[in-house]
Amino acid sequence: MSDLEKIKTIVFNAIDEFNLSQEIENKLEKSEEEVLFSRAGFTQVGKLDSLTLVYFLVTIEEHLQKNLGDSFNLKTQDLIDSKEVELKNIASLIKYIQHII
Repeated sequence: MSDLEKIKTIVFNAIDEFNLSQEIENKLEKSEEEVLFSRAGFTQVGKLDSLTLVYFLVTIEEHLQKNLGDSFNLKTQDLIDSKEVELKNIASLIKYIQHII
């Protein structure tokens, strides 16, 4: 399995876990096109608000640590600071993760 496929699998497994604790309207689809976060000026509306975004990122980081090693750091604050780029959708998040490992 390629690194990209491994990351995609980890992220999709994290989505499954995240969705267990979410109301129907906040559940994420396991699709690379799923829009995660939005704010004024975005053309697409994301599913996550600031709080659920942080919870989702923590869930992903836990899955990455479990699969890639305890020392893995998702750099959550950097992600939040640059959410317009890396958190537009699942595909952009996967690319970000692939870049930092």
